[in-house]
Amino acid sequence: MENQFKLLKILIYSLMISLLIGSIGFGMSVKNTYENLNYKDHQINVLTDEIGELKEENLFLNNSLEANREIVQEGFDILHKSIKKYVKNDKENALTEFNSAKNELITVISDKEYEIKNLQEKNVKLSEEIEFQNYDENIENILILGLHKGLTDSILLISINPSNETITQISIPRDLYVDGRKINAYYNSFGLNKTIEEVYRITGVYPDKYVILDFRAFINMIDILGGIDVYVKEDIYDPYFPTADNGKTVYEIKKGSHHLDGKEALMYARSRKTTSDFDRSERQQQIVQAIRVQLKRLNLLDDLEKTIELFNEITSTLDTNIDAFEALYYFNHFQSFAFENDNVLSTANLLYSSETIDGQYILLPNNGDYYQIKKKISELIKN
Repeated sequence: MENQFKLLKILIYSLMISLLIGSIGFGMSVKNTYENLNYKDHQINVLTDEIGELKEENLFLNNSLEANREIVQEGFDILHKSIKKYVKNDKENALTEFNSAKNELITVISDKEYEIKNLQEKNVKLSEEIEFQNYDENIENILILGLHKGLTDSILLISINPSNETITQISIPRDLYVDGRKINAYYNSFGLNKTIEEVYRITGVYPDKYVILDFRAFINMIDILGGIDVYVKEDIYDPYFPTADNGKTVYEIKKGSHHLDGKEALMYARSRKTTSDFDRSERQQQIVQAIRVQLKRLNLLDDLEKTIELFNEITSTLDTNIDAFEALYYFNHFQSFAFENDNVLSTANLLYSSETIDGQYILLPNNGDYYQIKKKISELIKN
């Protein structure tokens, strides 16, 4: 009788969890639809602005052509005078003026052809962007910002695609130069919303969810989870690792498997002086995947109350608009998805290094705009 009672209790508890997760799923679906409408509105507004800019360029081009008609007419007047002079046997002066007028006309026509070609290329690119940014409304996009002294030195975009069951991580380097400043300075100068807008402008992906954490929150999260396991691809020896008092210390870790606590994981994520900022971004993606593996080991669905307590403890030191039930929904539905790592915008693919006029190191997109970046990210997410 006692065993039957336990079995009945387990069945009732399981049914309650299933109903709860189901209700969360329905609520998430409604919420995602609402957020998707907001995202679509935002996307339409951005594209409308770009179309407006193209219209302004088109208007400028037409006005410019109108203004240059006077130059062309003046050129014809010079040609006419040259012919008259030629008839009067002033051949040398007539030929000089004729050539001058001809060259001026060729320059004007060449400049206008170049402007028209650029405008046509922009129109084509905009049309293609509208097409390849047409994302599945069920895709979830999360922006993770790692804060250090007010700067977002870690910028990680995570896109979850239920259609192909993938989770794609994309790292945006802190030195990417956008409208007169590095991308990592936007949060401190203008706040979260402006940072999200700039990420959308660069990537074509609008993150409606975010997680913002500093060093203390990062260490706290890893320690609460019981540490993480990572495989170090090669030895790291960094004698310039920064300390809290602005000094230097030696950080060293050998190639192979390691179990890291919060402080060790932070050092592994931050070290860059003897490697690179791009290598550091890859390690940060590795840590996110290791956290996911550790969460799966904890069997979160076995004890809902404990799971919510764990989530609240973790989020007490960070900032996020993901609540406990949304996190549970993500974990339940996305835990078997394939992780796509090592997607780092860098000088090895879509960026090149440069300097500002005062000698500050910066990164810029190869073609002067974000078209290729958006296209590449769209391929990563959809494929």
